[in-house]
Amino acid sequence: MRSKLGVVGLAVAAVLAIACGAGSGQTESSVGGGSQDNVPANGETPAGPVTAAMGQTVTLTNTFLNKTTTVEVTLANPQQVTEADFLGPKNGLYYVVTVTIVCTEGTYTANPSAFKFVAADGTVYDWTITGRFDPTLSFTELNAGQRTSGNIVFDVPPAALEGGKIQMDGIGLDFDEPAAYWTTV
Repeated sequence: MRSKLGVVGLAVAAVLAIACGAGSGQTESSVGGGSQDNVPANGETPAGPVTAAMGQTVTLTNTFLNKTTTVEVTLANPQQVTEADFLGPKNGLYYVVTVTIVCTEGTYTANPSAFKFVAADGTVYDWTITGRFDPTLSFTELNAGQRTSGNIVFDVPPAALEGGKIQMDGIGLDFDEPAAYWTTV
């Protein structure tokens, strides 16, 4: 009974903190170093996830319970690899991208499972482990001022590249929702 009261108490405290302006736990995103696909004509910050080109840096910020986390994420150096190894590629090709994550405020756990390949028809492909393409992006706890980099690999059909995007999920309570996209071609 005591643990149920503790959970209810934490939930009430979180709701009150949000209501008092302590942050929503939702990720805000912006693109640096060039144009982005979904900027409204009035120049205001777009609602929802931004879309960047390969090589552009996206800044993700989340504030919850008066703690802010900000990370700068860059996807670059895309490669299309069709040579098979003992694991595949089962869908036709490996799409390999180098991810660089810089934590500029707070703490963040870099996580390859935060990235997905989304084809134009909406088909989603999770990252895959191949044993190739080192160094791979690994689960890494970052503090402000720290960075990590590594490759993520998607096993996708060649046709999925046209109009496809790589999605990164939110860095807060919205960890299961899109926060940003990078175009593939």
